[in-house]
Order: sequence, then C-alpha cells, then structure tokens
Amino acid sequence: MNELYLIRHGKASLDGSERDRGLTEEGHEQAIQIMDIFKNFNQKITKIYSSPLNRAILTITPLSNYLNLEIHVVEDLKEKITGDTSGKNLNDEKQKMWTDFDSKLPGGESSKEATDRAVNALNVMANELENNEHAVVQCHGTLIGLILHHFDSTFGFSDWKKMTMPDIYKLVYDNNTVVIEHIGCDSIETFKIGD
Repeated sequence: MNELYLIRHGKASLDGSERDRGLTEEGHEQAIQIMDIFKNFNQKITKIYSSPLNRAILTITPLSNYLNLEIHVVEDLKEKITGDTSGKNLNDEKQKMWTDFDSKLPGGESSKEATDRAVNALNVMANELENNEHAVVQCHGTLIGLILHHFDSTFGFSDWKKMTMPDIYKLVYDNNTVVIEHIGCDSIETFKIGD
C-alpha cells in the first residue's frame, strides 16, 4: 500500500506566462503553512514530485528544503491546457469540460487527454515507491479535479468549484484499488476561484 498526497498550489500571481507565473505574497505564506501541515504527519514523506510550472515548484520548495528531498519535476503534472478562449465564456467552457471529456478549444487539450497523462504519471510514481512509502505530488486544481473524477466518477464540476487554493487530497494505492481522502487545509486561510 502506497500513498500519494496531491497538493494544489498556493494563491498564484497573474503576472507572467502560464509556465512562469509565481505566487502572491499570500501564496508564499501558504507554501510555508503546507510545510507545517506535513511536519505534523505521522507518515514519512520519501519523495517529492512537482509540475514544471513555477507556481507549483515555489509551493513545494519549503517542504523540499525542510525534508532535504529533491523535487522531481514531471512534465505530465502541468495544468490542463485550456487553449484559445477568444469569444468564449470561460465558465461555460469549464463546465463543458466536465460533461464532454473529448471537447477542446484550439490549441488546448481535452479533459480526457489531460486525465490520461496525469493518471499515467501517477501510476509510475506509485510503482516507484516501496511498500508503505509516501510521496507528495504538487500540481494544479483542474488537473487534480480530473484525477479525482477518474478514480471517483461522482466528482464533477460542482465539486471542482468547491476546491480551495491550496488544497490536499490523499490517494491510497492498495493492489488494484485507489481510495481518495480529502485532507484539506483547515489550518490555512485558503482561496477559491469562485470567491
């Protein structure tokens, strides 16, 4: 039995490219608070994986430094590529991605494509762990929502909208089963996209 802790990054800056955007001052504080959450865990974290996007790496860096663990950057953990939203209602497009997993905007990827790459990456990570090892996986809200939907088809658009920034979910890999547990960030003042 192995466990992966999926972490949604802290509050992100809107400045810069999708790949380079960092964290706000609040986001940097949340990164330290995430480290504090894991300091109090009974399980020993043995590996850290992260999306290549800057806001994800910045969120997990305090924990990486505290545990003295390398951050393994995994390209397939990047956020779902939305594509060109010109002339589109972004909220409508976000809702559509939860009902039509094959639809995509120009230059974007479908929910199915994003889910497949993320779940394949997670399976590799889970297989790399020794029995009863635990790893953290730093990534993004939409991608985490799609991962959760893959393992629990009842998780949908309204559940995704309730996710906070940051947020933490645990995936327990036990033989051929994956069980999801919402850990949350109760000790952190979180942010919701819908706020």
